[in-house]
Amino acid sequence: MLNKTIKPIASLIQNKTIGKPVTNLLFSLLAIYLSKEHYKEKLKRNLRSKFGKKDFPEKVWNDISIALLSMIKSVKRTYDRNISPKIISKISSILPVLIAKGTQVRLEIAKKYGYSSTPAFVMVSPTNICNLKCLGCYAGENYNKHILDFDIFDWIINEMKEKLATRFFVISGGEPFAYRSKGKTILDIFAKHNDCFFLVFTNGTLITKKIVAKLGKLGNVTPAISIEGFKEETDARRGEGVYDKIIDTMKNLREKGIIFGISTTPMKHNANLLLSDDFIKFWFDEQGITYGWYFQYMPIGRNPRTDLLVTPEQRARMWKKAWQHVRNGYFIADFWNCGTMSRGCISAAKDGGYFHILWNGDITPCGFIPFKDKNKKLNNVYSLRKNKKSIVDAINSPLFKEIREWQRRQQEHAKGKKCRKCKGYGCGNLLMPCPIRDNSLEFDQILKKTKALPFDEGAVNYKKLIRKGIMPSYNDSCREKMDFLWREYYINNHSKRKL
Repeated sequence: MLNKTIKPIASLIQNKTIGKPVTNLLFSLLAIYLSKEHYKEKLKRNLRSKFGKKDFPEKVWNDISIALLSMIKSVKRTYDRNISPKIISKISSILPVLIAKGTQVRLEIAKKYGYSSTPAFVMVSPTNICNLKCLGCYAGENYNKHILDFDIFDWIINEMKEKLATRFFVISGGEPFAYRSKGKTILDIFAKHNDCFFLVFTNGTLITKKIVAKLGKLGNVTPAISIEGFKEETDARRGEGVYDKIIDTMKNLREKGIIFGISTTPMKHNANLLLSDDFIKFWFDEQGITYGWYFQYMPIGRNPRTDLLVTPEQRARMWKKAWQHVRNGYFIADFWNCGTMSRGCISAAKDGGYFHILWNGDITPCGFIPFKDKNKKLNNVYSLRKNKKSIVDAINSPLFKEIREWQRRQQEHAKGKKCRKCKGYGCGNLLMPCPIRDNSLEFDQILKKTKALPFDEGAVNYKKLIRKGIMPSYNDSCREKMDFLWREYYINNHSKRKL
């Protein structure tokens, strides 16, 4: 039904003659929709109907609807400023394909594998090469240079399109714009797969005017540029002069009407700044970003720094401030504190979630889970091709299945029922959604059960942080704050209480 509605609208948007007036009318109607409380309630009802009626507390559905409305407001604000018609046309052509094929693919996979969920996207890190050396970067700590073969890169995307009907890809690194293989660059991937849309995590310093012009012609890429705050904070972690290059890159992107956003890493010293009103207004209102991704610091890599982790008190304040900005129409997502947006962890190829493929071909459940399945035939894309296996085989490996089972249990407990194990609601707390970072002891049990292999030395070091009690202690401290918020705001629905 939804596809029958979207497809004709998408066709009108792509029309060269009437595309722009149709898009203007669409956004005008959305503006009216967003201003009416009646329609907001209707959106929540539709979400509950589609994803599980009363499975989750009312406040969870409220968060999801607020996030969707915030996304629409952010896109409209960018559109009013200047979005390339090429990009709008590209998005509108891809969306119907995703909706039309999604149900069919789920049924086929369920029949063959007994696994009825399909990931919405894959994140590919085609190289760990980078022109910067940022403090605490998990990629930069790997000193051996790796480059994913272009043909393998191409095969991954074709596999995702054919087997899982995916048309959305996230590219990370290293620095994606430093990728070179067989005389080709990341732009060749974007051009070859022009029926897909790519979100690229980048430091922004290699996006020249020439590259911006190519991105504008392609219309299927949105850069998420990494920043640490303002000039002082960004240059301190990323290197002198990086901030000015980022500002210049954003200016060039605005001029070509390209949608772009930011990616940032909250740590103890900058967490408060990254969610301040001045920070949000500067990047959204002055620099023209459409979205902001927040990845709280993870102590992985060769030299993990637990002293950089945000404090439990900061994390609670960040939850409050993040949702304040989302309610005000600035689309940001803190992948830990905003776990209700996605109804928990999205790793391990969860339905609607994702998984990660690294520069050497290794397949891991998440960009922040540096472990792979013990089965060598399934844990690497080169091995998949050699053994005539598919991506779907890889995401049905024991490690992936066990993490998805953990996610299922957390979602069950998130429905508001007390758990016998924790004698409360803690293990269903969607504000503590991450298995490896927020629930480290349970994650360690998953590692032991599946005999998962560490990706690198950083993974070995992280296991030591768990088994020495450092991460479990941090988890307990965070739970004192976050379990209270989950219980009082979401379960007991004391929304008027000052939290």
